[in-house]
Amino acid sequence: MSNPPAFQPPAAGPEHHVFEKDVGTWDGEITIRMHGAPEQKSRGVMVNRLVCNGLWLVSEFHNETTDFDGHGLFGYDPQKKKYVGTWVDPMRTFLAPMEGTWDEATRTMTFVVDHAPMKWRESTQQVDDVTQVFRVFMAPPGAPEAEVMTATYKRRG
Repeated sequence: MSNPPAFQPPAAGPEHHVFEKDVGTWDGEITIRMHGAPEQKSRGVMVNRLVCNGLWLVSEFHNETTDFDGHGLFGYDPQKKKYVGTWVDPMRTFLAPMEGTWDEATRTMTFVVDHAPMKWRESTQQVDDVTQVFRVFMAPPGAPEAEVMTATYKRRG
């Protein structure tokens, strides 16, 4: 009786390599703008690492000002030909699956979360090797989409 062949994990392709730019520790300046509430400013730290042979990016965020924590997992789904991810945090009791696209020309990853009754859009632009700008856009019922959060991250070291 012969042994079964060894498991061969899939190799990271060019779509997966997009996440390499995100790896590291990032200090963030965050601004929240919710309709009808005063603007809130805070500071946080995002730590990103690649796992599973570079197929997935794990993001761990901690807001040093408010003690808020969030956790994400992002990758590329070759069947859907889309970037995919999910995010969990103490502000919601559901898994927030998202699908997205990478725009090489603007160096921007954009994800859409469609979890009825909520739908929002998130974008992360790689300004340069040490700066990223993350934005969240929401459209309240009957209102136009507005930017409700901006986080400017600077890579440590």
